[in-house]
Amino acid sequence: MRMRLRIVALGITLAGVLAGCANKQMPPLEVYQPVQADLSTYSRKADTFVVVLDTASSMEKTYKKRREVERALEIVSRLNQTIPPLDYRAGLVAFSSGSCLSCESAEVLYGPAPYNRDDFEAALAGYNASGRISHTGSRGLGQQASRIILQGNPGRVALIVVSDSENILHGRAFTSAQKLRGTLGQRICIYPIQMDRDYGGRRAMDELVRVGGCGFSVDADEIVSPDAMASYVKEVFLGSAAAPVAAAPVFTVMDSDGDAVPDSLDKCPNTPKGVKVNADGCWMPPGVYFDTGQAVVKNSQGMDEAVAALKVNPKLVVEVQGHTDSAASAEYNQRLSEVRASAVRDYFIKQGIAPERIRTQGFGETRPAASNDTAEGRALNRRVELHPHMN
Repeated sequence: MRMRLRIVALGITLAGVLAGCANKQMPPLEVYQPVQADLSTYSRKADTFVVVLDTASSMEKTYKKRREVERALEIVSRLNQTIPPLDYRAGLVAFSSGSCLSCESAEVLYGPAPYNRDDFEAALAGYNASGRISHTGSRGLGQQASRIILQGNPGRVALIVVSDSENILHGRAFTSAQKLRGTLGQRICIYPIQMDRDYGGRRAMDELVRVGGCGFSVDADEIVSPDAMASYVKEVFLGSAAAPVAAAPVFTVMDSDGDAVPDSLDKCPNTPKGVKVNADGCWMPPGVYFDTGQAVVKNSQGMDEAVAALKVNPKLVVEVQGHTDSAASAEYNQRLSEVRASAVRDYFIKQGIAPERIRTQGFGETRPAASNDTAEGRALNRRVELHPHMN
């Protein structure tokens, strides 16, 4: 009898607790209130934008008690809510394996099509964290992001890469950026949004921008607030509105080295003929990267660009500087850096460049481009840099 009474009393107590919980007000979810730009003072800076969203396994890491992939989806959603409703052409690509810019398994979630904020948001919402579309169909499955960008007449392109550093370093993003730069020239700018907090990763993002020739990288935390996202969108998507004039005066812009950057803005005068330059008029050949302990050239594209410049500029010479990470002894790394520089020099000579125009120097581990404490940083340090100058 006493046992029954205890059970009844316990049941009454639990019922009271549950009733109290039901009546308690739960805190509302955070509502994002985008800050919209005054379009009367701005004009469209880009004609096409493509967002490449990384949902690979490396994005399962947590930061501030949230998975990076969840934060990435949120950042893209907030970006979409802030982009002004101008006449853009847009695309949204997601991938769950491989390299973000040249992944054959990438899924085209939106476009390329005229930008519609609601449709873009619906496409994003339909994509789950495993990298699969939540509905049936095959809208562009297997296409590369670069193909999406180059369809039709893209005009000025803003490429926004939302990823951690792992897939930038270990995929083919740098090669894809070089190809896009070679096709579009100064019409493309790359804007990586870094989801992890790795210092070497930020260097990788900056290197991707450098390879592309235009743009800038940010950490996701830097643009999460409405005001910060609004500032980011202005820099990427908007330019100052041109004041109407009756007739523009005709004048000649001085461009002494013929690199399409006026002398008044050119920070690198006397650029060699035929090379691709960034917005400052500077030619920066991409680096050559190596596997651990190796001096075998895996990708010659950056060197081929330099070879072409050397052939049309007889007075141009190149200093080939070899570098390593800090994984071995200083003596070993010094020798390895010299061998890497010599391997690149041998490639130039085989392409018909006179040996006296190619100088080599090894710096071992003494000039790291990134921290040697991470695998990503060490990958950036196993490199050869090309430093051209005119005699």
